[in-house]
Amino acid sequence: MVGASAERIHQDIETIANCSSPGPGTNRLSFTPEYWAAVDYVAAQMAALGYERKTTPHGNTRFRRREAGWDEPAVAVGSHLDAVPQGGRFDGVAGVVAGVEIARLLEDLDVRLGRPYELLICAEEEGARFGSVLAGSKALVGRLTQGDLAQMTDAGGTSYLQALGETGEPVWADQGGVLGAADVAAYYELHIEQSVVLETARVPIGIVQGIVGIRQYRVTFSGVANHAGATPMRLRADSLAAAAQAIASVEALATAAASGLTVGTVGMLVNEPNAANVIPARTALSIDLRDTDAAVLEEVAERVLERIARIAEERQVRAQVALTAESAPVVLSSRLRGALVRSAERQGIGYLEMPSGAVHDALEIARVMDAAMIFVPSIGGRSHCPEEDTPCEAVALGVDVLLGAIQTASARAG
Repeated sequence: MVGASAERIHQDIETIANCSSPGPGTNRLSFTPEYWAAVDYVAAQMAALGYERKTTPHGNTRFRRREAGWDEPAVAVGSHLDAVPQGGRFDGVAGVVAGVEIARLLEDLDVRLGRPYELLICAEEEGARFGSVLAGSKALVGRLTQGDLAQMTDAGGTSYLQALGETGEPVWADQGGVLGAADVAAYYELHIEQSVVLETARVPIGIVQGIVGIRQYRVTFSGVANHAGATPMRLRADSLAAAAQAIASVEALATAAASGLTVGTVGMLVNEPNAANVIPARTALSIDLRDTDAAVLEEVAERVLERIARIAEERQVRAQVALTAESAPVVLSSRLRGALVRSAERQGIGYLEMPSGAVHDALEIARVMDAAMIFVPSIGGRSHCPEEDTPCEAVALGVDVLLGAIQTASARAG
């Protein structure tokens, strides 16, 4: 059997990487000229294979063969092309390129699937421009409205819909662009792992069981600024000391959680007045909690918030807590996961069943239709940085597994 071409995949990834504004790494925010240059490159590859392009009212891009039509449930492969500032070449892009390579293989091998094949590019997955992670895929499945998108603005005050309209790209208005199982019978997404599990285990493929749910908070401790030398320790209302205890509590509670899979991160800290000889008066921090078990995630979140309240009381500071993001975990389709397992086993390709600690477009899509994911290894686990790297041979191997599963998933019922 002819397999996926690592050389073609390399060319695709490098070409898309060049669709970037100046600076270290990849810089490609949604609906910028760099973004549409990347989409246009993919469109050119698909057009050469006889596929037409449709842009949904939310800025998502869909491709199907011209003769296939849009009224029948498809087997789809997808991901995203937007990138975080100074990001890497592979995040999202590897999944889109995998979808292009599958279209080529279907042509090369003269394979006719039982259902239409579709490539899907979801907009604003990273949330780096408009501040809402997975905005395109949420809108695609009806979890964000056009009104919601109109309220999202970038740093310059341009709204999501304004930015989309500025491109001049014709928008396809059929059915409002919202998809369900009647439109897509199976959705597959290939992604770099963004961690070191596969590389450490020396396993080439990860078959994703489920995607974590997330609770994100912004916590602000307010104390009293005072002289660092003249104020006795017992009379202080130190906001940073309270924050330090809270950070340690997040780590401890996540580590002790019942599932053994909970992660807790404090990645942002802002301290005022931030002077060496002044007791801090105001300290803000972020908290990011994740788990594939909804009940465990809820329990850990409650314990963290209880601990924050206790710390504030003990240290005589005020604590304000705001929930900034929330998503429920999902278990991915057992039917499609089974197809991936059988495909890997038929081809003698090793795999590991594992959870995803990062969120992906498949998280939202899986809420309304069958969806599955595979991971390919990340070198050193690096991601969202210029050093992000994955061998194109590893992506090609993932494409081979995907294609085998797609041939199974495309079979019509009965």
